[in-house]
Amino acid sequence: MALNFSENNDVIVPTVDGTTYRGQSGDDTYILTSNNNAKIDIVDTDGNNTVQLPEWSKINSIFFTSDAVRLTCDDMTVFTINGADKFSYDIGGNKTNNEIGKIFTFSEFANLFGTEIPETGQVSISDDKIVYDDALAELLNVEVKKEDSGNKFYINDELSPDLNFLSNKTYVFDQNDETTSKHPLSISITKNGVHEEGSSIQNIKFFANGYNKSEDEYSTIFSNDENFDNAFVVYSPSLDDNLLYYYCLFHSGMANDAKILIDGFEEETITASLDISNNGASDFLISNKNDPTLTLERGKTYEFDVNSPGHPFWIKTISSSGTGNSYMDGISNNGTSNGVIKFKVPQDAPDQLYYNCQFHSSMNGIINIVDNNSSGVIVTDTSSNSNTGGGYGYGYDLILTDNTIETSPISYDI
Repeated sequence: MALNFSENNDVIVPTVDGTTYRGQSGDDTYILTSNNNAKIDIVDTDGNNTVQLPEWSKINSIFFTSDAVRLTCDDMTVFTINGADKFSYDIGGNKTNNEIGKIFTFSEFANLFGTEIPETGQVSISDDKIVYDDALAELLNVEVKKEDSGNKFYINDELSPDLNFLSNKTYVFDQNDETTSKHPLSISITKNGVHEEGSSIQNIKFFANGYNKSEDEYSTIFSNDENFDNAFVVYSPSLDDNLLYYYCLFHSGMANDAKILIDGFEEETITASLDISNNGASDFLISNKNDPTLTLERGKTYEFDVNSPGHPFWIKTISSSGTGNSYMDGISNNGTSNGVIKFKVPQDAPDQLYYNCQFHSSMNGIINIVDNNSSGVIVTDTSSNSNTGGGYGYGYDLILTDNTIETSPISYDI
């Protein structure tokens, strides 16, 4: 079936399946909206014609030839535009609302999908996009499915995947699938977000029913039984973002340990995590050893999980109490008595460092820095007694003879 329009400047919303929409000599505007598997053709080679893709329009795939384009949109609606090289493309515009977006030529429109118009043959791109803020953003389809361990987020049909984003792009999480209706998604620098005392990042936006919402408003919509549409979470990574986590605002663990990595950020691999406590005021206790020698490799990262109240653990260039001579290259949280010290050993680290208690000079040890620890042994016991309890090493010997008491000298080994 064909529908022929007038020679005026017509505004056309093509929706009828199996129909060819033919424009005449006017400057016509075609507003593309999805309509459940409809197959629609557009033919209009006269006038200055425009295709509009309104806000939140979704494109699943696109197909270019030298003078035609075929868009497969949401709900598998397919628009084929013949004479496409004669059209302009308005991203974000909607003439029925007097909205004008950003205008592109046919070749510029192809560039938005990372391709060029072919002189011969065809180019096909499968890449989910969505119109947001007069541009094409990356689209991520969100679903929730029941697993053995509970409900889990699926992103683009994959169970809670790690996501790799770029700081010069915008990403839109589509939460319009009915399975997500009680599971509002957000993003945090803390794994599992608010469920681990974290909070959502600032550079994130929530939309529902066509309007920008606060996080609280978005959560309220998801907690009600009322119907809603156009539910999206929009995230534009900043240059300061590197490692983030997506999660459900209502339910813990729905994304497992899934991460968002920005600009190729590589999460540090922790070579070893060492528990640090204290043996009274005489020794640091590391792996049940009193003041052992540690061997660390250049270029690797180690964590010291310190739990020694009253005994700040310092890594230093000279063995000494106090806070002087501290070594800070590659180290965060040096000198804590209750927390995690992270040490990424620099390539130019000296061959030997030391650890010391800030207040007690007897609590000390050596850290050997090597290029290759072939033995794999990190903690080496250098004391004769490990984990033998606290105390100050008082030693004495009493000899009783009749009524006379003779003693050997009493020594105080402090």
